[in-house]
Amino acid sequence: MLTSSSAFVGVHLSSGRKPYTFALLDDDLNLKARANGEVKDLAAILSEFDSVIVCISANAKSRSPKSANINAVLFEQLKKMSFRPFPAQNEIHQWFKTVANESFSALLKKKLLGRRTLEGRIQRALALYDQGLRIDDPMEFFEEITRYKLMQGILPVENLYTSNELDALVAAYVAWTTANKPGQFIVKGEFFLPSEE
Repeated sequence: MLTSSSAFVGVHLSSGRKPYTFALLDDDLNLKARANGEVKDLAAILSEFDSVIVCISANAKSRSPKSANINAVLFEQLKKMSFRPFPAQNEIHQWFKTVANESFSALLKKKLLGRRTLEGRIQRALALYDQGLRIDDPMEFFEEITRYKLMQGILPVENLYTSNELDALVAAYVAWTTANKPGQFIVKGEFFLPSEE
């Protein structure tokens, strides 16, 4: 059981059997949970905390009926759990949206590599690690690479976060930033992003 006073949850939405990928950070940027699941799994995690800020990694370009349904199910669940759009004064359950690629761009201030490529996943994990997230050091991946493993085509990718997990992690970090570093985020349309300053 994770019970604590507050949590910062990032959610990435995708199609598939388990369309919700989420990551949960505590006040000290410790990664307390990450999982793929259904909306009921996310609801179970959210119900364990007194105060929760949820940041949804939205794809501004996705307009398919399936993604609209996945979005609708999530927002209906948040409404049932008394979540209000951020900022809502004196509300302990709030939500808002971000765009993962734009958030990573703001953190890196450099060209992003492809989100599904090995180097892109390492780059994004390094950006989060450098912000103080207590996640596995992405550079440890290279310590596991040997000549033998390369010759056999075996890479220790199981130690790296998936692209969906990274999108959820950056969303959780943006949620944490809104509560802990209020001057270090910007609002761009309906999306909240880390400040590039």
